[in-house]
Amino acid sequence: MHIELPYGKGTLPLDVPEKNLLEVAVPKEFIQPQQPELMIQEALKNPFGTKRLSTLVGAGDTIAIVIDDYTRPCPTKMILPPVLAELKTAGVYDLDIRIIIATGTHTPPSSDAVKELVGDKIFRNYMILSNDAVHGTHVNVGRTKRGNDIEILKDYVEADFKILLGDIEYHYFAGYGGTRKSILPGISSKNTIQRNHSLLFEKHSCMGMLKENPINQEMNEAMHLAGCDFALSVVQNSQHRIVGAWAGKPELVMDAGVKLVDTMYKKEIAVAPDIIITAANGHPHDINLYQAMKAMHTACQIIKPHGVIILIAECPQHHGSQLYIDWMRNYKTSQEIQQALRKNFIIGAHKAFYHRVTIENHPVFFISEMNTPDVTELFGFRKEKTPNDALAHALKISGEDSKVLVVPQGTTTFLRIQQ
Repeated sequence: MHIELPYGKGTLPLDVPEKNLLEVAVPKEFIQPQQPELMIQEALKNPFGTKRLSTLVGAGDTIAIVIDDYTRPCPTKMILPPVLAELKTAGVYDLDIRIIIATGTHTPPSSDAVKELVGDKIFRNYMILSNDAVHGTHVNVGRTKRGNDIEILKDYVEADFKILLGDIEYHYFAGYGGTRKSILPGISSKNTIQRNHSLLFEKHSCMGMLKENPINQEMNEAMHLAGCDFALSVVQNSQHRIVGAWAGKPELVMDAGVKLVDTMYKKEIAVAPDIIITAANGHPHDINLYQAMKAMHTACQIIKPHGVIILIAECPQHHGSQLYIDWMRNYKTSQEIQQALRKNFIIGAHKAFYHRVTIENHPVFFISEMNTPDVTELFGFRKEKTPNDALAHALKISGEDSKVLVVPQGTTTFLRIQQ
């Protein structure tokens, strides 16, 4: 079967013998059904589990609105203005509103970055602040069942009414992004974030898992301890167009978003493949290895033990993260990285852990513009010129009758084995 795989802004050809092809797994992506502004307005008019926002607050109430930071694809410029309009209808004073950027442990954004995030008008007319996980003023709102002290930004805790805005999508170890994640890690202290994220090494801390996920469980505890009165969340397709919007109680909003994300991107495979050929969605997802390795990590979740992975990613910007490189160089095994992260969790270093786990357990062929010695010596890949060359070598390793799964949108397709 002939397949064109996304590669940068173009494609690369792949031919898989019919006897070997298990399936070509593609997401069931939705097209934006209507004007996104109408979807957001409809969500605010008909919130889940609570009254309309404009009836819940009034003049004299202080409001905290948490928004995603610059590392997230959330369309804040589109979803924040309707919320501010609801508050204005209710008589809330602009001076009583605090817009808080959920930076987690990321560097607080510059003024220009904030202006780009919210738009010039909101930037000029509202108080906007960012979480500083190290130097910010955080207050203890309680302790989780696992003994983690939850320290949350004081400006949020002291507000009369608390609102969370964001998008819902898959997340490496929290299961899904959205709602409660705006609290932890979004506006938490560094110590609270590190203790929570160190749970990523536990069994159910993985993409697409919520109920049994210890990281998600603690994030939910943190949200209830800190408080949240109202949430507005959206789901986007791979073109960053809104295909769903919900408002109201955060738990109900989260449930609705998760269902849509799964409908679009969850793909169940009949049996575990011997070989997975995964493309990292093309540009911009395969702009560097730091981004593209998400496709490789997803493949690891369903492939047979010691099965062969073929990663297709242009990577014109090469590795994409000095932190990623440093941890790959300084720690030679996944166990060493795990021990280091348990002592001091660093966002970004976890990708080096996932990378080490992958190459320790699977041969990985790599088709990319990257031609530096790091490809083989540091990243542990086997470089090939074309997908067909890589498949030929993979079949020699795995056997001529091996079953091959092809995943053209490997970064955004969530793979599971049918139960």
